[in-house]
Amino acid sequence: MFVSQRGLFLKRVKASNSQGQRESSNPSWLCGYWHVLLTSLGVWGSSLYSSSDHQVMLTLKNKTTGYFSNNVLALSLFFQEFLRDIFNLLFLLPSLKDRQQPKCKSHSSRAAAYDLLVEMVKGSVENYRLIHNWVMAQHMQSHAPYKWDYWPHEDVRAECRFVGLTNLGATCYLASTIQQLYMIPEARQAVFTAKYSEDMKHKTTLLELQKMFTYLMESECKAYNPRPFCKTYTMDKQPLNTGEQKDMTEFFTDLITKIEEMSPELKNTVKSLFGGVITNNVVSLDCEHVSQTAEEFYTVRCQVADMKNIYVTKVLLEEIFKFSFYFFSFFFLLSFRACFKKLPRILSFNTMRYTFNMVTMMKEKVNTHFSFPLRLDMTPYTEDFLMGKSDRKEGFKEVGDHSKDTESYEYDLIGVTVHTGTADGGHYYSFIRDIVNPHAYKNNKWYLFNDAEVKPFDSAQLASECFGGEMTTKTYDSVTDKFMDFSFEKTHSAYMLFYKRMEPEEENGKEFKFDVSSELLEWIWHDNMQFLQDKNIFEHTYFGFMWQLCSCIPSTLPDPKAVSLMTAKLSTSFVLETFIHSKEKPTMLQWIELLTKQFNNSQAACEWFLDRMADDDWWPMQILIKCPNQIVRQMFQRLCIHVIQRLRPVHAHLYLQPGMEDGSDDMDASVEDIGGRSCVTRFVRTLLLIMEHGVKPHSKHLTEYFAFLYEFAKMGEEESQFLLSLQAISTMVHFYMGTKGPENPQVEVLSEEEGEEEEEEEDILSLAEEKYRPAALEKMIALVALLVEQSRSERHLTLSQTDMAALTGGKGFPFLFQHIRDGINIRQTCNLIFSLCRYNNRLAEHIVSMLFTSIAKLTPEAANPFFKLLTMLMEFAGGPPGMPPFASYILQRIWEVIEYNPSQCLDWLAVQTPRNKLAHSWVLQNMENWVERFLLAHNYPRVRTSAAYLLVSLIPSNSFRQMFRSTRSLHIPTRDLPLSPDTTVVLHQVYNVLLGLLSRAKLYVDAAVHGTTKLVPYFSFMTYCLISKTEKLMFSTYFMDLWNLFQPKLSEPAIATNHNKQALLSFWYNVCADCPENIRLIVQNPVVTKNIAFNYILADHDDQDVVLFNRGMLPAYYGILRLCCEQSPAFTRQLASHQNIQWAFKNLTPHASQYPGAVEELFNLMQLFIAQRPDMREEELEDIKQFKKTTISCYLRCLDGRSCWTTLISAFRILLESDEDRLLVVFNRGLILMTESFNTLHMMYHEATACHVTGDLVELLSIFLSVLKSTRPYLQRKDVKQALIQWQERIEFAHKLLTLLNSYSPPELRNACIDVLKELVLLSPHDFLHTLVPFLQHNHCTYHHSNIPMSLGPYFPCRENIKLIGGKSNIRPPRPELNMCLLPTMVETSKGKDDVYDRMLLDYFFSYHQFIHLLCRVAINCEKFTETLVKLSVLVAYEGLPLHLALFPKLWTELCQTQSAMSKNCIKLLCEDPVFAEYIKCILMDERTFLNNNIVYTFMTHFLLKVQGQVFSEANCANLISTLITNLINQYQNLQSDFTNRVEISKASASLNGDLRALALLLSVHTPKQLNPALIPTLQELLSKCRTCLQQRNSLQEQEAKERKTKDDEGATPVKRRRVSSDEEHTVDSCNSDMKTETREVLTPTSTSDNETRDSSIIDPGTEQDLPSPENSSVKEYRMEVPSSFSEDVSNIRSQHAEEQSGDGRFEDCKEFKDLHCSKDSNLAEEESEFPSTSISAVLSDLADLRSCDGQALPSQDPEAALSLSCGHSRGLFSHMQQHDILDTLCRTIESTIHVVTRISGKGNQAAS
Repeated sequence: MFVSQRGLFLKRVKASNSQGQRESSNPSWLCGYWHVLLTSLGVWGSSLYSSSDHQVMLTLKNKTTGYFSNNVLALSLFFQEFLRDIFNLLFLLPSLKDRQQPKCKSHSSRAAAYDLLVEMVKGSVENYRLIHNWVMAQHMQSHAPYKWDYWPHEDVRAECRFVGLTNLGATCYLASTIQQLYMIPEARQAVFTAKYSEDMKHKTTLLELQKMFTYLMESECKAYNPRPFCKTYTMDKQPLNTGEQKDMTEFFTDLITKIEEMSPELKNTVKSLFGGVITNNVVSLDCEHVSQTAEEFYTVRCQVADMKNIYVTKVLLEEIFKFSFYFFSFFFLLSFRACFKKLPRILSFNTMRYTFNMVTMMKEKVNTHFSFPLRLDMTPYTEDFLMGKSDRKEGFKEVGDHSKDTESYEYDLIGVTVHTGTADGGHYYSFIRDIVNPHAYKNNKWYLFNDAEVKPFDSAQLASECFGGEMTTKTYDSVTDKFMDFSFEKTHSAYMLFYKRMEPEEENGKEFKFDVSSELLEWIWHDNMQFLQDKNIFEHTYFGFMWQLCSCIPSTLPDPKAVSLMTAKLSTSFVLETFIHSKEKPTMLQWIELLTKQFNNSQAACEWFLDRMADDDWWPMQILIKCPNQIVRQMFQRLCIHVIQRLRPVHAHLYLQPGMEDGSDDMDASVEDIGGRSCVTRFVRTLLLIMEHGVKPHSKHLTEYFAFLYEFAKMGEEESQFLLSLQAISTMVHFYMGTKGPENPQVEVLSEEEGEEEEEEEDILSLAEEKYRPAALEKMIALVALLVEQSRSERHLTLSQTDMAALTGGKGFPFLFQHIRDGINIRQTCNLIFSLCRYNNRLAEHIVSMLFTSIAKLTPEAANPFFKLLTMLMEFAGGPPGMPPFASYILQRIWEVIEYNPSQCLDWLAVQTPRNKLAHSWVLQNMENWVERFLLAHNYPRVRTSAAYLLVSLIPSNSFRQMFRSTRSLHIPTRDLPLSPDTTVVLHQVYNVLLGLLSRAKLYVDAAVHGTTKLVPYFSFMTYCLISKTEKLMFSTYFMDLWNLFQPKLSEPAIATNHNKQALLSFWYNVCADCPENIRLIVQNPVVTKNIAFNYILADHDDQDVVLFNRGMLPAYYGILRLCCEQSPAFTRQLASHQNIQWAFKNLTPHASQYPGAVEELFNLMQLFIAQRPDMREEELEDIKQFKKTTISCYLRCLDGRSCWTTLISAFRILLESDEDRLLVVFNRGLILMTESFNTLHMMYHEATACHVTGDLVELLSIFLSVLKSTRPYLQRKDVKQALIQWQERIEFAHKLLTLLNSYSPPELRNACIDVLKELVLLSPHDFLHTLVPFLQHNHCTYHHSNIPMSLGPYFPCRENIKLIGGKSNIRPPRPELNMCLLPTMVETSKGKDDVYDRMLLDYFFSYHQFIHLLCRVAINCEKFTETLVKLSVLVAYEGLPLHLALFPKLWTELCQTQSAMSKNCIKLLCEDPVFAEYIKCILMDERTFLNNNIVYTFMTHFLLKVQGQVFSEANCANLISTLITNLINQYQNLQSDFTNRVEISKASASLNGDLRALALLLSVHTPKQLNPALIPTLQELLSKCRTCLQQRNSLQEQEAKERKTKDDEGATPVKRRRVSSDEEHTVDSCNSDMKTETREVLTPTSTSDNETRDSSIIDPGTEQDLPSPENSSVKEYRMEVPSSFSEDVSNIRSQHAEEQSGDGRFEDCKEFKDLHCSKDSNLAEEESEFPSTSISAVLSDLADLRSCDGQALPSQDPEAALSLSCGHSRGLFSHMQQHDILDTLCRTIESTIHVVTRISGKGNQAAS
């Protein structure tokens, strides 16, 4: 039938579509059409969610426009019935019999129906009235008020059709238990069918349980609120506390026990479902006797700790305990076991997850893994199985001997309750299997019941969710940069298990039907109907429909004004009853604007709105007072004010008229009838009645309520007079004070939060118990103050006696006192007092008296509002006439309460003093009455501090006051604070008063009576007052008072932390600083100087209180002593010998980190103690010597070098002035002590958190260097030898020094380490040569042979980040390492390309190369020049090629010239080393400019012939000669175009000279067959042009010299000329010495001197003198004075000055090269005559001449010239030779080369001919 009707309807719809507009003119046909439509919709009610329903709704929507334009149809009766049917399709509620309503359920169908209704109502007043009445009924007060922020769509029943339970705080245990019981069909049916009786126990519990089960089965809501059940249920004779967590097993057992007690039927059900029997058996092993004890159970407890699964824990039931005992000479053997005798249908287990730790005495949760099966076989644990009855079928047992019924011992898991959290708290939730629905049970459907949330659950996840144990997650590890597995215990695990006995197949498939009483069904369906109606109303589609109905449709009606009142009523009812309660209300602003517009357009609507609220206070009560949403309350309050303002022009004159609106005018009416003619006044009266009857004073949302009344009173005089006539003031006072009117007993109404349900009873605090009033009452005080002021008539108030008595009546002004104490709107309270007290001084005095009385009685915290009010009363100045003098009244009474609350009174005065002149003068004039009383004598520190603040406030300077309050330490004087003269006068007045109290202060220093802090604020403020020297001089008169206070009452008592002494010493120090007059008072008083050093100090470095105290006290104390020593030498000598000073050095200075200020002052004293003056006597010098000896010995005995390195460095830096002092350190194990400090600093230096020790390391090494240097001259002494021998850590110390030589260490640290290493080598050559040389050689070889890139630190020279060097001092190497190797890949550019980079590279490596050079020199002296050292020297020399250092070439040349056996062996080892051959090859191939250095050139002449076979083959040598010749020719041609430019010539001179020398060297070892014929002409032209330039330059220099001499002769007298001449000679000598000194300082900034001693050797180069170079000008030849102690190790090697022996090489056979060599020797001889080795002044004068030549400086492109000018180092002002002679040198080189080439060419021609 359904299919046929549906088809018929669709055919009619299609037919109507084809007929078009023809039938629209036939009303009867249309009515029939819609009748068929509704009939069809009625049939299709169950399929509205289908696509056909949607198609029908679209059809209705398409037909709407055409059909409802017919007015005849719209006015027909049938059409109105049809309109009603459409409305029912939307809003007809379902019932128990008809659950399919409403027909339109989907969103699309409802939207189409709404659109249809809108179209049907447009233009039709009658239809609009019908719809208005129907919709209006839905928004009347026929139901309970909606909840706020209500949105029923969020509370719809879950899709799985199960209902949850709301958690009321901690009721998760209840929800889990109820859901488990509800999902057991037998338990549910038993609860539903339980019958009531009069004597039934727990009757109310059963009723609530039935309601709950009914709600869970039939409700359409998401969750049920179990609050009624919790209120009726009792556990342990106490109602359930919804905020207290309970154990679920206990609650489950308690609940089924109560159900069992309700009726016999329920008892049988509980027994059959959950009851079981367990037996405890005692079995005799000697006979068949068995003793049994039965015990019933509802739940089985399973031990979880140390168990893996439920099978293991069940073994405990059958475990047999065997033991024997002796009784009456009989021996028995027994066993114990436990087993199940009867198993229930529902077997529940409690996993014992909670244990009690007997060690910690705390409850703990066991989170270990514990598994359980989905199907459990209990057969092995039954009594029949254990007793041996095996004649039964598998899986079943016989119930009786003759019974055929069988029961299964197999159980299926149907429920698990999980607990997550700890033993102290957590959460319960359940996983439950649906066994009610046979289909769901068969398909194993599980659901998660988590309080209100219910959703499907996958049973495959039971193991991970319920077994507990550990879980593993991935965690990122920043150290390894990997994701690591991190395991931790799960906090969620199964707590209760529910198993159901397996039933036969025919039992599992049956369906359950539950018998629910009709009363319960009607109750739940009444709730469902209300919820479904709310769901239909609270939706955005309906909100849109209402907007069209209230806003758009009235404008389509013929006369919109006729329905304006009706529209306003509907809009207002909808908004206030429904819309503002919605959680989602995005269009609320538009609705309020619509209401405002409607009220503006209709006076009748305004009057209806106010009349409605005047007759019924439902809306004001629900919205204005109970609504928790402040925006909604404010909206409603503003809407009411707007409506009243709209009616004010019409109703204002009626406010004060008596009578009613019916027109009766009774002039004799009572006050209660005033305002009855206006709806405005009646509404306001209703609001006031709400305050009298229905509002609690401690309600939270009263702000808008009183804001409305306040805004109403401000509208005009009529409004305020109306409120006064109603005695609104007394009404508000009685409301606030909690008193009751004579006829209106106060009724307390619960707020929204407190009364969500009417039956919910909660404790309501009475007004007297309220500690604080809410801030919502602030507008109430403002309203009272406004009404009082509005009642003024000239000099009097026209308040009624009732209102006046309410405000000022009663003892102590109770209303004023109460709301002041509550701190409600103190500003308006002040205004209220002003209004009450104008022209009433007596009342003002009484109110002020009440304020001070209250302050005296209340606690300081409660008195804060009263002080705030006093401040406001004091601030009032001027104003209207008749105002009482509150300031005078307050100041007169302040001393009455200062005894009760002194701290707050003083703080309040401190605030008022800067603001109020009267208060300032009054406090200042009465200082003698309160300063000593509160600043010194009072026992509470807070009061004394407040008194100090009050003193500060007396100084009229904002900066002075602010700095005192903001500073952390009150012991800091104010420095250079500009003060006005008036301010200074006040400051001195206060300061004088305080100084005068110094004599009285000794009354309060007894620690046993007054403690140790009474004087702290006193001295702190006086310290702060020390602005200038004037205040310090004011103290002079009171000096003895201070001394008598300090000594003996503060200095002598053995008190560890006497803060009075600390504050006094701080003041004393600051008053003496920069004031020698006050210091003179100390040093000129013999009593003071004798006793000032006696001061009790406790050096307890473990007590933090003592440490903090000493940290503040000791700097001031020792600062005073220092100031005295600076002014009095006699006092200095006296103090230096005092025992307390030595005690301080011994016990305080080692703890520099704890007492930094005190240690600094002590070291300043130490400097004063050892300072020497020219006029000192011998005994004073002897005292100084003795003091240093004593102090050094003390430090060497007491210091721990591992922790006290700071003290060690500071002390030794001061005390070690002479060699005698340093030797004292050596003799007393000082080297060992300093080594310990160095080891600690070395370790800390390589920690990233201790990068601040670099400076300490450098200072310690400088002390080390000075001590070692002072030791060297005394090495012959036995005690020195013994001290050095005892220093066993010297080798390890040297190795650690080497590990600091890397690019991570700053230059000052590297240089300091190298200096100390040099000194160590000179002290003990054998030890350090034996240990350091192999280490160094291995280090360099490792870096050369390793493929791993070197780690470079921030201090390595780099061209890119030159500016960043030194800015990364906190970077440390990965480990301590020596890294001073310079590989070719580390050099960024060749020498001469970048002068700055060259200088940086030289600065970095030069000191280290000097150190290796020193090792070689010392080894030669000791005849220990081993093969390892030879290889080391070659490696270092090879690395130094980019630096052009000639240290090792000079050394090797000297060795070559020496005829000793050791020298010959060394030369042999050199020539056999492949690195040495590579070194020579690199010079000829890449570093030919290095040959400009005569030392290197001489070295090459000696060694090239020896290793030529290893360096070049014949072919390679010929190719290199050809390449050099080609380069020379090309270079000359490039230079020829600009040969007149001297700068270009200077640039090319070095390169040309180097190439020519390389060519000469190569020609000496290889004679080519043919030379380039263009070589000789090129050289000749070059020689000619060089000579021309040289002559021009010389003539120009001679001319300039003559001009300078002429000017000097003309400008000086003969005497002056002679003086100038002598001065020039002196200047030359001084320049020599100064240059030497400067050189040493630049090379090694931290070294002191003695480079001459260190850099000398007994090897002398002989007759050959070399030009100054970067090396031989600074690195002088070592002429070591070898100590006698090492004379047995060092042989005297004499210098050999001999030339190369003929016949040893090709130099003898090559005549041509002999000539060239002779030319070189002649050049050298000339250079020697011009530039002697000691003539530094000649270098300086030549440099000046070159600079003055044509006013041009040396070109920066010349690397050596630029380096010499920019560095100024002693490595040579010029790198190769003197620059002004470079052309001359080039000329001579060219001449020699021409000579050699000519001879070779001639010889070649002769051979050819």
